[in-house]
Amino acid sequence: MKTLVVAIAILGSSLFGSSYAHGSLNINDELKKVIKFENNELPIKKNETEFVKVSFIINEDGKVEILEMNYSNENIKSQLIEKLSEIKIEQDHDSEEVYNYNFTFKKR
Repeated sequence: MKTLVVAIAILGSSLFGSSYAHGSLNINDELKKVIKFENNELPIKKNETEFVKVSFIINEDGKVEILEMNYSNENIKSQLIEKLSEIKIEQDHDSEEVYNYNFTFKKR
């Protein structure tokens, strides 16, 4: 059975459960909740790897605000943006903290 492996490589040590003046936020847990793709949902050929690098903040309303993106596939980038837009952070957080993630997608 073909499976889609989604590996999230974290760029920056500040992403590992850091404490902020306004509280603590583990963005990894939030990402794991929404960044999920079913088999064949993404346009990836067998043994092909695609990537999306994204920098974002969580604004004062608790929504993801993308600052910059680099990607290998426009369609995958669009689907990832759609998933990121589902995130709504209710807890206190630092709205100036920049998060950098490298998402790698591979079908086996």
